[in-house]
Order: sequence, then structure tokens, then C-alpha cells
Amino acid sequence: MKKLYVSLFALTAALVVASAAHADTTPGWYVGAGVGAAFPENPTIHAGVKDDAKDRNTALDLLGDGGYAWANGLRLEGEFLHNQYDVKSINGIPANGHVTNDALFANGFYDIKTGTIFTPYVGAGIGPDFVRVGNVGTTGSALKGNTVVGAYQGIAGVAAQLDPNWAVTADYRYISSFDPKVDMTRGGEGRISNASHNIILGVRYSFGAEETAAPAPMHTAVAPVVMPKATPAPKVAPVAQNFTVFFDFNKSVLTPEAKHIIAAAAAQYKKGGYAKITVTGHTDTVGTASYNEKLSQRRALAVEAELKTLGIETSHIKEMGVGKDGLLVPTADGVREAQNRRAEIVLAK
Repeated sequence: MKKLYVSLFALTAALVVASAAHADTTPGWYVGAGVGAAFPENPTIHAGVKDDAKDRNTALDLLGDGGYAWANGLRLEGEFLHNQYDVKSINGIPANGHVTNDALFANGFYDIKTGTIFTPYVGAGIGPDFVRVGNVGTTGSALKGNTVVGAYQGIAGVAAQLDPNWAVTADYRYISSFDPKVDMTRGGEGRISNASHNIILGVRYSFGAEETAAPAPMHTAVAPVVMPKATPAPKVAPVAQNFTVFFDFNKSVLTPEAKHIIAAAAAQYKKGGYAKITVTGHTDTVGTASYNEKLSQRRALAVEAELKTLGIETSHIKEMGVGKDGLLVPTADGVREAQNRRAEIVLAK
């Protein structure tokens, strides 16, 4: 029970501090998978008398999970975990048999912001463990059967966010269940302890960021220059007019506010005697340069497509994506900044 309290304390601590910081993990729905090594604790068998068994040194862990991550660092998921370990001796006498675990965990995590691609995390989980005890014992006396018991785990690890979608993870887990009770081949029932230390490597795919409100639009215009009538007006170079639309994290989909600004730019273009429109897509500094260049191009193309629907000929539009270059708000690499996730629309005569 003491181990259970430790695991539950880790989960409680994660929930308490969840509002204290923001995580680097991409918010939104995700799926993951992992493989690792399980180092089972030598089990204790209670079958009329207490026996000490020894297990194989290592076993294989396989897991799959899926969940949702919030921008405040809290992450909840469901997980399936499988492992199996062999028993090789009981009280020094050679023995056979194995214990198989198929556990379903509901996990809670807190991802700790570092300002880099590395995100440490802590968490814990509880759920049912479908245990199969296969002939664990010596000649004439063995435990055998299937049962379902409660299981729990405590987790500490680190994730490396390779880009807004993909991350790799490495963590330590202490996994245990309440002692499964099964039949003995000689009659009656017995039980066996069931716990392990685990090192697991995994990969996680995030489908996208949670929706966030776009910053206030940036719309600048220059008033015409008026000269006194008595003095001939000098020729003034045409003044470009700028409009800026913003995007959600790792998105190239236009928000309703962005479409409103593009409509204003199209209307100004039609009535202002402008000759061309330049659309430049930008990103923040999260992710690789090649990934962000493609994302910025998609943002520019999204604006161009909207302008076309508003009656602007494609031949009058020049679009480009510059990725992380041309930051509106200078930041270090790997930092989310809403005002850098934008496309600039410039009207020129």
C-alpha cells in the first residue's frame, strides 16, 4: 500500500501545480507507442506457506496510449501495457511458469516547461490488470489461472519535441498490482506478488494545437498628403498599405477574424487603384527550419486562395513563405509567440 500512496501522491502533485506554468508539449489530441525493458521484483508466493521466488532478469514491455494535452501542462491519457516474466526458481529449487500482465491505465501527467525542445514530466496511473499466472511452481505444486486485479504506476521522464507533431520520450515507471489470487494445482488458492521497475522509450504524434484566440488585427494605413492650393503639389511616391492576419499554433487554416481582415484588404485593393498584392507567410520558432518554411508557405497560399474567392486575379498576387525569418517579436529558437504566426498582406501601386 505504501507504494500505491507514493504513486497517487505523484499524480496529486501534478494536478496541484498544473496551473503554475505552461508546457512545451504540443497541445491537443495525441497517440503514442513504446517499447522497453521490465525488471521484475523477485515475487513472493503465498500458497499455504510463504515462498521466495526468483524471476528472469528482464522482460519486454509493449504499450500504446492516446490522450489530450492542455497548454497549461496537464495531460490525461488512456494506456494499454503488456509484459510477461518467467519464474526460474522457488526457495532455490528450479521452477517453471510465467506471469503475464495486460493492464489498462488511466494516467495523469504534468509537463514541465523548460523553454527548449526537452520537456520533463511526472505522472501516475491506475486501472485494471488482467493477470495470467501460468504454472508457476515446482513439480506437483503450482499456481495457475487468470484474474483481474487493481494496478497502479508512478512515472517520471522527459520528452523531446522534434517538431509540432512528433516527439520521442524516455521514462522510468514503477508498476505494481495487488497480489493476484489464483488456483493451486494441488487444490486451494494461492497468490503471488507482482511488481516491476521499467525503462520505456516511446514516440508520440500530436494531431494539432488546441484552438486559441487570434491576437488583435494589425491594420495600418497612411493618410494622404495634402498641400496648400497656392503651392503646386509635388509628386509623392505611392504608399503601400499593410494588413496582417494571424494563425493558431501549427495551423494554416484561416480564422473568421483572418477572413474579415482579408476581405478588408481585398476591398481596399479594388477601390484604391493598387496594382499588386504581396502575401508573405511567417511562423514562430518552434520546429525545424524546413518544417516552418513549408508551414509559412501554406499560410501564404491560404491567404491567396481567400483573395481569389473575393475576386482578385491570381496574376496580381505574389505569395511566399519565409519560415522563421522576419520575426515580428524576436525570440529564441523553440519559443511560441502568437504574433510571429502570421501572414502579411501588402498592397502596392
